[in-house]
Amino acid sequence: MSNSTNSLTAIALLCFYTTGLQLIAQTKANAATPILQAQSRPAQNQGVCSFINGNNVNIRSLPNTQSNIVAKLNRGDTVRAVRKQGSWVQISGRVTSQPGVTPEVVKPLKGWVLNTYINGCSEDQFDRWRT
Repeated sequence: MSNSTNSLTAIALLCFYTTGLQLIAQTKANAATPILQAQSRPAQNQGVCSFINGNNVNIRSLPNTQSNIVAKLNRGDTVRAVRKQGSWVQISGRVTSQPGVTPEVVKPLKGWVLNTYINGCSEDQFDRWRT
C-alpha cells in the first residue's frame, strides 16, 4: 500500500470511529429522554387550552374545597383543561413553553380548579367553563 492509501484508510477509520462515538452518545442521550418526557412532554391535544384568571388560585386534588391543594397558579398561567364537573374544572397539565412555541410543552398537573378562576384561551372558548 502506498502512503496516500494508508492516509485515506486512516482518515476513513477515524471518521468511522468518530461517527460511532457520536451514535453511542446520541443513543445514551435518547435513553435518558423518557425520564425528561415524564416531567414535561409535548401536548397531544390533551384538553382545551385555558388560562388562570386570578392570583394564588388553588388547584385541588378533588373537586371540592376540602381536598388537598396540589398547586397554586397565578393570573395568566396556561393550563390544559379536560372537563367540567359541577362548578369545577379538571386540569391535566400546565403549559411550560413560551406562547407560540411548537410543539407546546406541558408539565403534568392533575387537579381541579373552581370554574370562576379559569377561562378558555380563544374567544370562542373563553366562557366554556362557566356554561
